[in-house]
Amino acid sequence: MADFRDRAEVAAGRDLGNAVALHEWSVQEFRDFWRLFLDWAGPAWEGSADPVCTGDDVETAVFFPAVSLNYAENLLRPLPGVDDGAVCLTSVHGDGSRDRWTRAELREDVDRTATALARLGVGAGDRVVVVAANNGHAVVAALATAALGATLSSGMPDMGPAALLGRFTQVEPALMALDRTGATGWDGTDGDLLDQVVAGLPTVRTVVVLDVLPLPSLRGVRVVRLADLLSDLGPDTPRTPWPRMPFNDPLFVMFSSGTTGPPKAMVHGIGGTLLEHLKEHRLHGDLDARDTLYFQTTTAWMMWNWQLSALAVGAGIVLYDGPVPGPETLWRLAAEERVTVFGTSPAHQQLSQDTGLRPAEVFDLSALRAVMSTGSVLHDWQFDWFAAAVGPQPLQSISGGTDIIGCFVLGHPELPVVRGRSQALSLGLDVAALDAGGHAVVGPPGELVCRRPFPSRPVRFLRDPDGSRLHGAYYTEHPGVWTHGDVVDLAPDGTARVHGRSDGVLNIDGIRIGPAEIYRILKGLPEIAQAVAVEQRHPTTPGATRLVLLVQLHGGAVLDGELERRIRTTLRSQATAAHVPALVLAVPEVPLTHSGKVSEKAARDTVNGDRVVNVDALRNPGSLAGITAALRTATERTALPVPEPRSGSGRPPAAPRPAVPPGDTAAVTAVVSTIWRDLGVVPHAGITDFFDLGGTSRQSMTLLRRLQLELDADVTMEQFLADPTIPGLAAAVAAAADATAVLLLAAGNPAAPPLFLLNDAWGGVEVYRTLAELLVGVGPVYGVRADLVHPDGSRKPIDDLADEHAATIVAARPEGPLRLAGFSFGGLVAFETARRLRAAGREVEFLGLLDPLPPEDSLPPVRRRLHRLTGEIGALIPGLADRPLRDVVRQRLRPETRPADQQALDRSGAVYARHRLQHYDGRATYFRARRRIPVSGHFMSAWRAAAPRLEVVSVPGPHHDLLAGRHVVALAVQMSLALRTAAQLRRS
Repeated sequence: MADFRDRAEVAAGRDLGNAVALHEWSVQEFRDFWRLFLDWAGPAWEGSADPVCTGDDVETAVFFPAVSLNYAENLLRPLPGVDDGAVCLTSVHGDGSRDRWTRAELREDVDRTATALARLGVGAGDRVVVVAANNGHAVVAALATAALGATLSSGMPDMGPAALLGRFTQVEPALMALDRTGATGWDGTDGDLLDQVVAGLPTVRTVVVLDVLPLPSLRGVRVVRLADLLSDLGPDTPRTPWPRMPFNDPLFVMFSSGTTGPPKAMVHGIGGTLLEHLKEHRLHGDLDARDTLYFQTTTAWMMWNWQLSALAVGAGIVLYDGPVPGPETLWRLAAEERVTVFGTSPAHQQLSQDTGLRPAEVFDLSALRAVMSTGSVLHDWQFDWFAAAVGPQPLQSISGGTDIIGCFVLGHPELPVVRGRSQALSLGLDVAALDAGGHAVVGPPGELVCRRPFPSRPVRFLRDPDGSRLHGAYYTEHPGVWTHGDVVDLAPDGTARVHGRSDGVLNIDGIRIGPAEIYRILKGLPEIAQAVAVEQRHPTTPGATRLVLLVQLHGGAVLDGELERRIRTTLRSQATAAHVPALVLAVPEVPLTHSGKVSEKAARDTVNGDRVVNVDALRNPGSLAGITAALRTATERTALPVPEPRSGSGRPPAAPRPAVPPGDTAAVTAVVSTIWRDLGVVPHAGITDFFDLGGTSRQSMTLLRRLQLELDADVTMEQFLADPTIPGLAAAVAAAADATAVLLLAAGNPAAPPLFLLNDAWGGVEVYRTLAELLVGVGPVYGVRADLVHPDGSRKPIDDLADEHAATIVAARPEGPLRLAGFSFGGLVAFETARRLRAAGREVEFLGLLDPLPPEDSLPPVRRRLHRLTGEIGALIPGLADRPLRDVVRQRLRPETRPADQQALDRSGAVYARHRLQHYDGRATYFRARRRIPVSGHFMSAWRAAAPRLEVVSVPGPHHDLLAGRHVVALAVQMSLALRTAAQLRRS
């Protein structure tokens, strides 16, 4: 940015020393800006840069009509100072495997693929669609298409036939490139998804299969495998040249969300796309060959195309086509691939926050220098969470759209991040906020417009011969000015805040949904006369929204369970799970304007309980009362019963949920049902599937966490997805209870002795997973779970747990040396288990005690009182306490307010305190938390008395944060060293 500013100051003849001044010059003298940027960025092109732009009207202006260039050439050509042998593309799969390409390898693969496609007849002017997940094969096919001067459009198999055909029928492609890896229903059998898509695209002459699955047989269409085409290319086969095409020739066909009809097919030009992306990557993103970019996207979103262009600046890109079972998945990917710029969404960040994840404490993010977020509004509190949980890297809120295949507001490498705002306006884009009178305003929110021409506008729409649809989409409200459809406020310092859509596009948890897609699918259900899809503020989750569907039925039709189930399953199968509403409400009529148009805004305001300001404009204002009544009925159906308050307290008593035996199917089902209702997912009228009821992936994760806490059931996501119903989940809980007590946490070296980590104070072992994965040079790492309660409901003493664990470990490892460890409660259990194993003649090569205090009954009276005092003091000292001081005080005064997990910890603490240490004659390593009240150090004498061969290793951090916080890495290092030393001692 600084280098470009120096060049701009020479061109402008004045000082442009701050971001606002540079932006003002870039829009006031936009021709000078774009000409300078073309020279400075140095893309490969030919022709003349004059004229830069043919007019001042945003709708009709044409940029660089005398310039020709090739998009793929600019992404893949050798660049000065960029290692052609360095990896530039990494494709990560769900199973953890990776495909990698260097720049030279990628250029060669694209060149060969382009030649193969050209031999099939693909050339300039043709249109190709790629249906694939976000993987490297899709990138090669896309760039090969662009290399030939053909036009590309992409999507993913999971979109379903209705959504794909709603887009691709407008494209009229000659060829489809298909990767079915991980998809089901794409075999090509009669009536399956592939058969439906190909049947709906009569212009497709050839399907090129990119995957290794059996070739489908499709009627009237040639099907070939790309690998076979490439094998036919001999060493002497001439390569097809990559033509340089006119600047405004088509490159990509992108699609709108389908708010008012079929998705608009927006044609983006080669030069406008490349120039805008170069500007965003090099200036605003400060990307270069030292960077690795990963953006959370799919092939159906413009960010996929946007990330490809990072290759043009020499940066590497990372793709991921696997599942995202939890928020940690993407942070782990960023850490493992040493990502420097990570692109994500507010929904992903919120999920990270909601699950208590602190990425910087769990993963090595030392390579990360910036995080970009887009897809929906980034709330103020998310900036706070990011700063605390991720670090000082800039969190850049970027926003633009598929319409411009770029951003109006985004980051800036020289500016600080302002909480809740985007750092800067995009250079060269004259962004303004207009009030209701069409006047530009600074401060108040207004309609986002761009008042001067810019290169990345769509060059046209498909099936729009006279340009009327293009005009109606952006230029009707403010002629000659681009009207984007977002609400934005601009500050004098150049920062911006996008407030959301001003039109009817729905944004559910960061996923943009076009209502027209829903309406088009529902037309196939004869009972529905009219449907309105609206976005409702989530009633229980601040900052979130959910989808509510209003349906007006034909006479005689009733919204019973069978019809509602068909509505939900039809939307889910023909679109995506995101299109499934949280609520389906039957209403007598939907609100209509006097011209007969559905008023989605009136419906949305009513569902949200907001005042409807345009009641006079409605033909049927009484329809709003019908919506309110239907919503009230649905709310009552999903509401939990409210207990009667205690006398004089004003609130119901908080009591821990009683223990539920896993074999008590009725009791387990009742708990599962209550959790579903808490999430607002309530089976009714025969609809039982969690996702058919509108449950989201985020809610499913919350559900599994609560099962673990309330039923002590480690149900996996795979088990839940196998039968996402209440009975299915209850069965999964029972299966989890019947599962083996030994759980593999990390594979390790199978030739080395295994390490057994013994249960925590709740009986689980998930607390050890990060530690297990960080250990180096060890054998398999197992967690040994425990049921802490006897059948009669009493708590098992430490001795009973140790007896059970010794038997379990012997059964799992009948011979050979053993390694044991445990944290806190688990440390004491490990100690007693090791005693039993040595008494039985087994070799315990390593015993690791992860900061367990000596039990109170093993201390003399004075030290016992001192022990209790230090515990009381530690609970009041920030950094030593495991929860905020206000919670400590409240729970002391009102014990019934202690959460269920804290009450369970108290019960385990009582068992722990009653145990008496016995003599252990083997070696043991005590990993002592460094942050503690000094007097507590005196308690080590109790451990030394019990274990004379004890070695103490100091590790950073307080007791409660040893495993879950940033200190686990240091603990893993010290523990790995201790394990290696133990192995050496055994061999010596």
